[in-house]
Amino acid sequence: MRTILVSLSLCNASLADRISAGLSSVPWARPGAPADVTVADAARATGPRTVAVLPSFDAVEGLVRLGVTGLVLADDPPEDIVRAVHDVHRFGGWVSPRLVPSLLPGPPPASLTVRERETLRLVAEGRENAEIAAAMFITVSAVKYHVSNLLRKFGCRDRTQLVSRLGRPSAVRS
Repeated sequence: MRTILVSLSLCNASLADRISAGLSSVPWARPGAPADVTVADAARATGPRTVAVLPSFDAVEGLVRLGVTGLVLADDPPEDIVRAVHDVHRFGGWVSPRLVPSLLPGPPPASLTVRERETLRLVAEGRENAEIAAAMFITVSAVKYHVSNLLRKFGCRDRTQLVSRLGRPSAVRS
């Protein structure tokens, strides 16, 4: 196997030491530049061939949008982080098993009304409030009411977050 050059860009020295020790235990990895794979704090992580080390589950969606291809938690075992470096280099990506549930779309809450389900489907299609109102034969203020209920039930800040939680429009059935 070809040697993978790894760059560490971590603020936490003990974490950097732990990861460095894990990488030094495998024959295929060594520090070097230009790096094949960069291991960085979540705040510094950007682009492909980067393993982002997250302090918590909070920043996952944003890092995926930035194109980061490796995601691990700071308290993951060193062998998981070593595996992430290997898989990002060899296969193009790796996600800590503990982070997978936060990336998968959740099912809609069972307590959605028929009108909320229809509103959700139309929001997922990218329709505006006026278009939704026309399609459902209701007022724009009624659409806003349904959207507010959906945001509350899904625990989302805005429509974009709501749709991203759904994954894809076909995941919503009326």
